[in-house]
Amino acid sequence: MKKKLGFSLQKPIMLLILVAALSIRLPGIFLTVNNLLNILLAVCIWGIMVCGTSFALLNGGIDLCIGSTAALAGCTMVLITIAFGYSTAGTILGIVCGLGLGVLCGLFNGCISYYFALPAFVVSLAAKNIVLGIAQRITNQGTIICMHSDLMNFIGTGKVLGVPFLVVFFLIIFALAWFVQNRTTFGKHVYAVGGNPLASRYSGLNSRRIGISTYVISGFTAALSGIMLSCFNRQAVATQAGSYDGNVLVALVVGGISLQGGEGSLAGAMFGLLLLGIINNAMVLLGIDSTYQDLIQGVLVMIAVAVDVYARNKNNGLKRRRPLWKKKNA
Repeated sequence: MKKKLGFSLQKPIMLLILVAALSIRLPGIFLTVNNLLNILLAVCIWGIMVCGTSFALLNGGIDLCIGSTAALAGCTMVLITIAFGYSTAGTILGIVCGLGLGVLCGLFNGCISYYFALPAFVVSLAAKNIVLGIAQRITNQGTIICMHSDLMNFIGTGKVLGVPFLVVFFLIIFALAWFVQNRTTFGKHVYAVGGNPLASRYSGLNSRRIGISTYVISGFTAALSGIMLSCFNRQAVATQAGSYDGNVLVALVVGGISLQGGEGSLAGAMFGLLLLGIINNAMVLLGIDSTYQDLIQGVLVMIAVAVDVYARNKNNGLKRRRPLWKKKNA
């Protein structure tokens, strides 16, 4: 099992510098209770996905279907809630069905990837389009409003001891995910398989079962995020989580979780999540056009991946020691 990198003093220092700079640039706007609450609520939805998808990355896989899975689960929950007259029982049934679909999506991705030995990137990308198409079909590509469910309203906007329920729920999910990754045999096996699949297989670990399990966890938390998002917005639309795949991937990689598996920590991923949330919030407050926001996020992904590969090669002794171009002898 490789060393669990990804948490260092550099990340909190980076966050403090960014917060200080934005506080100076946006006095009385950025560092306010309402704005900080907006950031926290935004990252809570992403954070639930980060907790589950981190298992797939640590195991050496990748899940690009989480946004579509979230949308399908949220739409399913809303449709069932409406069909049962906005009753609490109907909402609970919708939540259970939405979570079940998330598990099925993860199980599908994992089984196709491991039983047919197909690249996880290709499988999850294809599954993303399939699941998105299903979500668009059941909603007729429209927006479904759901304002009259008491349980949905509590989940989306309710508070527990003055703290938004979404924040409390996210902290519970984070605590569970951290415990599984750091204090259970399954978590150690996930790191071991991601760090060295061949050695893990020789040591008797069932890498196929472990890998499929990580995709099931990823699908489950993606569905959970979609349900929370629909409760918060009190509506369902097939494209409501379309950009979440990229946001979660950026948070994970910037937070120190390696795309090659076996390295990183959930604590580091949380700093990556906060960094992404603050940057997105700042771009909105600064009035940056949405097209430039996508551009900046894309550049951030490329830089994060480049830094990840460079650090990995350096740790493995593969760092380039010679210039790209040699000077010709005179």
